[in-house]
Order: sequence, then structure tokens, then C-alpha cells
Amino acid sequence: MRDFIYYTLALFIAFPFIVTFLVYWITKLSKKHMWKAVHRAVQWSAIFFILGTGVLLQLLFDQNFFGWIILLFLISLTGILIQQYRTQQDIELSKAIKIVWRSAFLLFASLYLVLSVVYIILEILT
Repeated sequence: MRDFIYYTLALFIAFPFIVTFLVYWITKLSKKHMWKAVHRAVQWSAIFFILGTGVLLQLLFDQNFFGWIILLFLISLTGILIQQYRTQQDIELSKAIKIVWRSAFLLFASLYLVLSVVYIILEILT
């Protein structure tokens, strides 16, 4: 049973688009609302894109980049909180976290695609 969980997690990290489509499809069937399904798919699959991008970076450069990824999140959250303070005089941490998380999905999904292509090309050439 433990091996099944490990292999499933490894599959989802290696192919995070599977998680995106699965979560979207399940949410779409249960909620019947397209945008709620999209938001839920983004929220749940972002972690797999982040992990997948970190693994690809580690494979390409033989270094661990997860500390830099966490630092990127903290700097982004700080920037959004400062921007909220300047414009609204009221800080909403939950809204800032949502913005950072959705932005992270876009950034890391794009990075995942680019790094996957680079990794495949490098593996073919070597």
C-alpha cells in the first residue's frame, strides 16, 4: 500500500498536468461550475508543479533549488502585502496568499514546460 502511494505521488510530480485535469474533471462533475473547477484545479495542482519544477532543476543543475523557491514565495508575499498596505491601508493576508499561490501556478507551470523540453532535448543529445 505504501509503495502505491509513493508511486502515485511520483507520477503526479513527474506529470502534474494529470493532477490538474483530474481535479478539474472531478470538481466539474460535482460542482457543475466551470470557474470553481478551474480555481480548485489551480489550487491543488500548483504544489505538484512546484515540486516537479524543483526536481527538474535538480536534475539539470545538480543543485537543490527548494530553498530559493521558498525565498521567492516569501519575497512575493512581502511585496503583495506592502502593495496592499500602500493602497488599502488594510492588509488581507488570505487574499495575498491566494494571489501568490495562483501566480506560482502560472510561473511554475510555465517553468515546468520549458524545463521539461530542455531536459528532453539534453537527454536526446547526450
